Amino acid sequence: MPKWIDLNQFDDDDIIVSKNRLSYNASLDQVSVASQAGESDFLDVMEPAKKSMTIFFLIDVSGSMKGTKIGSLNSTMEELLPSLIGVGEASTDVKIAVMKFSTQVEWVTPEPVRIEEYQYWNRLEAEGLTFMGDAFLELSRKLSRSAFLSAPSLSYAPVIFLLSDGSPNDDWKKGLSTLQENRWFQHGLKIALGIGSQVNMDVLREFTGNDDLAVQAKNADQLRELIKMMAVTSSQIGSRSLALVDRASANPMLQSRSLAEGSPAVKSPGPAAPQEDLAAHAKQQVLVEEIRMGTRDILGEAVDPDAVDYDEGW
Repeated sequence: MPKWIDLNQFDDDDIIVSKNRLSYNASLDQVSVASQAGESDFLDVMEPAKKSMTIFFLIDVSGSMKGTKIGSLNSTMEELLPSLIGVGEASTDVKIAVMKFSTQVEWVTPEPVRIEEYQYWNRLEAEGLTFMGDAFLELSRKLSRSAFLSAPSLSYAPVIFLLSDGSPNDDWKKGLSTLQENRWFQHGLKIALGIGSQVNMDVLREFTGNDDLAVQAKNADQLRELIKMMAVTSSQIGSRSLALVDRASANPMLQSRSLAEGSPAVKSPGPAAPQEDLAAHAKQQVLVEEIRMGTRDILGEAVDPDAVDYDEGW
């Protein structure tokens, strides 16, 4: 039978996201990460004292971000960092890795840093073009046990947050295609925030692989609230294990809620899928639901894209 998160099974641990809306109390187990032949780089089996999870921020700092946009983003990141402390379980180290990209791609953090140790935001400046494809290629290189995911512990698949206000100026499809072949990227939680009226949302949707996980901010207030909601929510979900149980007769809450709202339910990968695939799928279901609800809270109930005017000051 298919396997799902049984959201009706209660344990002492809660998956709590922003505004305490998500309290599914899913029972939490360590996800099996047995390496498959030829895939020893992915989710290696170790006996860790602690587990780790890295949240990656890929930030567009091209010339179109100059002025209010980059200023708002810098201020928001300063406010966000303290909010990320404690998002994981006590046994989980949550780390942060920040990349800025324009004509050049550069890591602001030379390696992932524990969030408790990264509480000072180096304000970014904007200039140059948008070489997003190069950013994707560089991220793919770092998503490896031989690079940024070399912690001597069991690692959860990462959270990857892309922020951009325009369209790529390079071969982004080639870069994304390479990135999509990376197992860490495949199993990670991908979210994207488009900034302003000129952003190419189709690119961001291809990056996330799910329309609900690519959201657009029309002004500085929305930018601030959406970054905080999306970053905290995805980090909390990504840094916890979700137990997978036999569905048998229980009704999956997520599917019921999605159908009630007129949104298509996410299909199960099937019982034959590897356990890490099932875990990734389960987290994806929870993330889609929470981002959808959080976005509606911030942007309002109206789906009409003209409901809120773009801030032309951007």
